Amino acid sequence: MLSGTSAAMQYGYSSARVKAMEAELITKKAMQEIMNAKDISSMLAVLFQGDYRSEIESFGGLSIKQELIDFALSKNLARSSTKLVQISPTTERKIVRGIVGKWDLYNIKLALEAKGRKSDYESIAGFVVDFGRYNAAAIKEAMREESIEGMMNRFMMNSPYSAMLKSALESYKKSKDIAEAIAEIDKGYYKELGNIILGLRIRHNESALMVKMDIDMKNLMLLIKGKRAGLKFPEVSPYIVEHGRMSLAELEQLYNGTKDIEALVSQVKLYDLKGALEVYRSGKRKQLLVFEIGMKNAIFNESLRMLKHSILSIGAVLAYSYLKEIEIYTLRIIIHGRIYGLTREEMERLIVWRNE
Repeated sequence: MLSGTSAAMQYGYSSARVKAMEAELITKKAMQEIMNAKDISSMLAVLFQGDYRSEIESFGGLSIKQELIDFALSKNLARSSTKLVQISPTTERKIVRGIVGKWDLYNIKLALEAKGRKSDYESIAGFVVDFGRYNAAAIKEAMREESIEGMMNRFMMNSPYSAMLKSALESYKKSKDIAEAIAEIDKGYYKELGNIILGLRIRHNESALMVKMDIDMKNLMLLIKGKRAGLKFPEVSPYIVEHGRMSLAELEQLYNGTKDIEALVSQVKLYDLKGALEVYRSGKRKQLLVFEIGMKNAIFNESLRMLKHSILSIGAVLAYSYLKEIEIYTLRIIIHGRIYGLTREEMERLIVWRNE
C-alpha cells in the first residue's frame, strides 16, 4: 500500500478523470425513463442527453435506424475502454489492459461463432467493440478468410494472445466444435486474470476480489447451464476456470448436491439470487438470463461501492470498467427485452441502478 502522498501522486490524475467519467454514467432516474419509454425513439431521446450523444450522432442522430443502435452502444464502450487505458498510471497500464483486454477476445469469439454459423461480418458488426488490436477493421478482415483455421491463423500473427489462440485452434481441429475453441480462449483469458489477481492483491485487495466475482459468475453460470443440459460434473469441470472465490471442490459439491437448477441456485451463497429465482420460477419461458442479471447486479453494486471508497487507487479505474460494461449490458437487455422474452415488470424486478 502506498502512503497518502505517494498515492496522490500516482493516482490523483486517473482518479479525477474516473470521477468525471462516473458522472456521465446513466442515473437511476434516466434508466427508469428508458425502461418506461413507449418506443425506441423515446429511449434514444434519453440516451442522447448524456454520454451516448456523439455515438448516436455518428449513426444518424435521433433518426438512427433501430439496427444501428447496437453499433452506437459498442462504439461508446470502445471509447470508454480506450480512455481508461490512457488515463491509468503508467505502472498500472498492464493490469488495466489485461482487464479491458476481454474486448479483444470477445471480438474474436464473436467472429468464431459467426464463422461457425457460416454468417458474414455484417451479422455481428453491431456487437463488435471497436477497441484494441482486434478492432472492427481487424475482425472484418479476418472474417474474409474462407475457413475457421485460416481466420484463427490470421488472429495469431504477432499476437500477444498467440498461445491461447493456438490452443483454441488445436482444440477446434480435434473436435470441429466452435464451442470447444471458445472454451480454450476463455480458459486462457481467465488464467491471465489469475496472474492479474496476484498483482492486485498487493496493490488493492478489494480490486482482486472484484475480479474474483467475475470469475465466480462465469463458473456458476456454467453449472446452471450444465444442470439444464443434464450433464454430469466431469462433463462440466473441464470448463471451470480457477482463481474465483469458490474452489473446484466447492463447485463440485454444489453441483452434485443439488438435483436441478432451482435447487442449485437456492444454495448459492456468494450472491443473493432469491429475486432472480422467483422470476425464473414465475416465467412462462425459463430464462437462464435472469441469473446472470442477478449476479451482474451484485458486481454492479460492489463496483459502485468500490468506486466511492477506493479513491487514489487502481480500484477506482477497475470499478468504473465494470460499471460501464454493466451499463451497456443493461441497455441491451432493455432495448432487446422482447427478444429475451422478458416483460418490463420482470426487468424492473431484476435490474437495479445507482441512486441519484
